[in-house]
Amino acid sequence: MTEYEINDVRKDSEFRKISFSKFQKTKVKKELLQCLIASKIEPACYWCAELVCAGHYIDIWEIIIMFTSRYIHLGNPTLPTYISLRMENFKDVMSNGFVGNELALRNNQKIRQIFGEVMATLCLSKKRHVYEAVKIKKQEEFNMAHMASKLKAPNVSYGNKCFLPEDPKELFISVNELAYHLSNESKNAYNACYWVEWILEFQTICKKKKEEIIAERRSWACVDSKYQKDGVWIIWDLIKNRAKEKGCRITNKVINALIDMFCLKYTDGVKKRRKYLIYFAISLLTEMVDFKISIWTDKKVVQNVVSKIDLVYKECKKNEKRPATDYLFNGVERSNLDKTLDRLERMNKLMGMG
Repeated sequence: MTEYEINDVRKDSEFRKISFSKFQKTKVKKELLQCLIASKIEPACYWCAELVCAGHYIDIWEIIIMFTSRYIHLGNPTLPTYISLRMENFKDVMSNGFVGNELALRNNQKIRQIFGEVMATLCLSKKRHVYEAVKIKKQEEFNMAHMASKLKAPNVSYGNKCFLPEDPKELFISVNELAYHLSNESKNAYNACYWVEWILEFQTICKKKKEEIIAERRSWACVDSKYQKDGVWIIWDLIKNRAKEKGCRITNKVINALIDMFCLKYTDGVKKRRKYLIYFAISLLTEMVDFKISIWTDKKVVQNVVSKIDLVYKECKKNEKRPATDYLFNGVERSNLDKTLDRLERMNKLMGMG
């Protein structure tokens, strides 16, 4: 047992709505996002560790995916290739004896380093304007007369390349419009995003009416086979096809990484939450992109964070619940946040980053 190893008796079910130190999980996620936005590396690592020690890995990845796609996007255009790689590293460790024993991952050095490195990388990445969702007026947008005013494609040839025989005919016009706005003739990111929102919302409306939209299977989508007929893969098919037409190796690589991120533990409920990955892909295809931007602006800072990441877990360890010391933790939550903020200041100095 080392001073950095978490030895806690609580089961994963006890962490369902809380972090390791008994903060509300929703508040910790909000704090982590705010730290990433403000580029505060050490606090970001701490709040991430709070989630790691409680086994909330998918929550961390959702924040990483959202922040990369919505806040950074073209500010660090090749970042998704790095995030996708670290996702695979995480899966490799997880599958090597930790399935069903996920809490034990908090003491795995590789896992700690992966998340510490990713937090530092996100904090140091240049941010761009925050993507805002293109609004869909549900009462009007699906009225045929109103929809006709939105049609800009000169013909119906644009959607044919990716529209398969068993794809729902109700989506063809919207798919054709999306394909047109991704093409060289239009290159209109806003209009492309509008049709993405239209397609996603149309699927939602149909599902509520119990008239689900089922597309032809896209077996290339690395998700459970029951989700491979989701209409969202038509959108990604268009994006993949357009990237191939552009013939840029880096663009193709980044878009494949975005798809990998989109597919992570995919369920029907995540497609709207991860739609900014689609927005990011659309920007890659329609805007000027500077691929000379390095993933890391200061790799020494990132390496320093990784080398000292155990100090963060030492802070979390102060709130562990051990069998012989349960009585010490009664009422621990009332002043946890104040104490944590003080410790973060001290930790900054210890890590030489303050």
